[in-house]
Amino acid sequence: MASSLLLALAVFLWPADRLDLNSASPEEIGALEGVSGEQADSLHRYIYLMGGLENIYQLTEVEGIGPSELEALRRQCILVPPEPDRLPPEVLDVMEKLASEDSPGDAAVAEWENLLVRPLPVNEATSWDLRSLDRVSLVDAAAVERRLRSIGPVSSIRSLRSVENLSYYGYRNMRDFVSTRELDLSSLKLFGSYRMIVEGGAGRDSDEEGYDAALDNLGSALFEMSTGGADYSGSPVDSALLYEQLQASREELLSARGVTGFTHRVSGGLGDRMRGGVRLARGRLSTAGHDLFRDMDMGEVSNRFDQAKAFVSLHHLGPLRQVVLGNYRLALGQGLLVDNSGELMYRRLERPWGLHPDLTSTRQFALTGAAVEARQGPFLGYGFLSSSSRDAILSQNGVPNVPAAMQYRCGRYTDALIETTYGGYCFADLGGILPTGTAVGLGGMSIAYDDSLFPDADYLDVPNDGYYWDCPEYRSLEATDGMTLLGVSGQTVVGPMSLEGELSRQDDGASAFLIASRWQNDYFYLTAAARHYDLGYSNPYCRGFSEQKRYDDTVFEKPYYLTDPLVSQLQEWPTPKPEEGVYLESRFQVSDQVVFPKLYLDVWRSLPYDFDNHRFQGEVEYRADFPVRFRLKYKYQSKTKMHDVVPTTSRTHEYTLRSFFLPFAHDYFDVRLRLGMVELTPNPLYGDDRLLSGGYLSARWEHDFSDRLSVLGGTTLWTTDGMSQWEFEDTGIDFLDGDGTKFYLTFKNALSDNLQLRFRVLRKDTFYPRTGLYRPDPEDQFHYQGDPDSAVRDFGDHVTGYGIRCQLDFRW
Repeated sequence: MASSLLLALAVFLWPADRLDLNSASPEEIGALEGVSGEQADSLHRYIYLMGGLENIYQLTEVEGIGPSELEALRRQCILVPPEPDRLPPEVLDVMEKLASEDSPGDAAVAEWENLLVRPLPVNEATSWDLRSLDRVSLVDAAAVERRLRSIGPVSSIRSLRSVENLSYYGYRNMRDFVSTRELDLSSLKLFGSYRMIVEGGAGRDSDEEGYDAALDNLGSALFEMSTGGADYSGSPVDSALLYEQLQASREELLSARGVTGFTHRVSGGLGDRMRGGVRLARGRLSTAGHDLFRDMDMGEVSNRFDQAKAFVSLHHLGPLRQVVLGNYRLALGQGLLVDNSGELMYRRLERPWGLHPDLTSTRQFALTGAAVEARQGPFLGYGFLSSSSRDAILSQNGVPNVPAAMQYRCGRYTDALIETTYGGYCFADLGGILPTGTAVGLGGMSIAYDDSLFPDADYLDVPNDGYYWDCPEYRSLEATDGMTLLGVSGQTVVGPMSLEGELSRQDDGASAFLIASRWQNDYFYLTAAARHYDLGYSNPYCRGFSEQKRYDDTVFEKPYYLTDPLVSQLQEWPTPKPEEGVYLESRFQVSDQVVFPKLYLDVWRSLPYDFDNHRFQGEVEYRADFPVRFRLKYKYQSKTKMHDVVPTTSRTHEYTLRSFFLPFAHDYFDVRLRLGMVELTPNPLYGDDRLLSGGYLSARWEHDFSDRLSVLGGTTLWTTDGMSQWEFEDTGIDFLDGDGTKFYLTFKNALSDNLQLRFRVLRKDTFYPRTGLYRPDPEDQFHYQGDPDSAVRDFGDHVTGYGIRCQLDFRW
């Protein structure tokens, strides 16, 4: 209340024609008396980078601003602080981080959303806390902890800007998620939020085509069996029973057609002592009617939802930093021993580190039970216990074959196992003896199933089809009722350099390790990492840095080779492929105009067949002026995979030219031109085509009508010749096949200080040319079934998709 009165008084006392520097555009600053255009750009850049000014004397740090310019600014300007007690507008924007290459994932975005609303008290934070923030390195986190240990608390987040070895990049990424607030341990002040999401007709091929493809594959398998095209002689599979099972699965999936996705999520807390939350959801095109909570009859609720999560947590209870009951997320070390997110960390070393309550959409790897984080002196410890149902592929005899993350769930495979997991990880912080950020850790975990897994390819492979089943990633799995794992980790920071790593070993001797190092300053960083994952390392909670999922480029990508096409969903199992490799990544700024935002080279070997692969990406950005930038990106990948007879190698080239600029104070415009080509090994079965290509032109525009309302619009025009394209739009990735166009609009509106709306509509038109079907020779023509006089001619399919997504957030 007092801050609001002071704000109103300040605005009232200052003359109306004075300019608020914290919200002024470069043009408005340039129009001030005594300020040149170059000085205006420098001022606007400085204010933007600092996130606003607290007092006008901070401008003395800007090059070219002397006493005369400062006096001129004092006469003509005012500094208006942001309105208090309002939800940060960044809450609506943080989801867009999902729409990026090497996305941080849903779990990270969920944690960052919470911190935007209730920031981390920086004076109580350690490097363990800070390293979970978006693109904050271990060097950055250790630099802040060292400053707090040596000098004491800071009174302003801007005080961190001068911390030694804290890069500007790390400071900028950190500042929105931390504050100088005190821990609220004495009061029981209630706060909370409610989020509702409704999603229908998402319009993204990864949903529609995935669902339709699952139905088509089941239909094809049934047709082959009914017409005698599949021969199951000599197989343990009962073909009559299999036909009934496939038919039942298809009917169950058909019942999900047209299902609208929706989510209800409520969470809250009392001060900094207690948290709680519940999530009920049903995904688009998903089946329901399964148990939401094991051994609990939810009645009609189970028919409306397909996922439920809940948690209660207590915090700062002496040495117990937090205790979580219910669903929780745990990610420690480099993610080799335990990280239960449902997403693989493609070419990404950062992760939301530590223990957090979990209300995300992760299902197959959700941990349900109890977890504790304890800190005492230099020791940090985690303990956890979970008992959860797991989906699994069943052999026809009812024996669990292999666990699977099923997107399209059918009753036969749903909740087929009960998994009991427990373990702990203890870290010794050696920062008092060695440099701040130095620590070593030791952990262990046990996983047990209520029924033994028995991988058996005979129940999955279509017999007598001429295809030799060869999948080392599957063949290396052993019959087991669980596993025990041990992990050791270590890290240290020396000035602007860090070194960290983890080694994990299963009870059968298979192991994995990852070691990474980083050197950085304000203008440059260099990251190097080396990794190795044994073929037999099958820990389901391994999320180490990787190029591919375990079952990529295997038989599980080909549903027509499987007795049940739904088994192909095993290809989405989010553990790393057995591989070893070396990764280098860098960013450096040559000048104010020329920047290399990201360069990386990954050279790795796929261990199942000892194939060598490499991938390179380079970006260069030219900043013609502060609001105008041009970026050129080139990506090259050479990858070899096994085929029926000989290995084949594909070489991918991808060029992207991007221009993004701010033509006016409240507008952002982005234009991209993409061209991609894939060179393949010639194959006579497919016409010896060696080159596939595709590309698109897209434009994206966002206009801020006010600090409460902005509109984001985008459109894309694409064409492909065998090579599908991908692009990020709004909050996700979209795959583009055939030829087509699309456009979307997203409205982001703060309806009140506590209520926010994000509403998206999309239309997508795709044209699929079906060519090469007509043949002039009557003896060689294709005819429609049941009509031998009608020859099949070339034609085109036109598919129109609509998408709508509404998200409403209410916080108190």
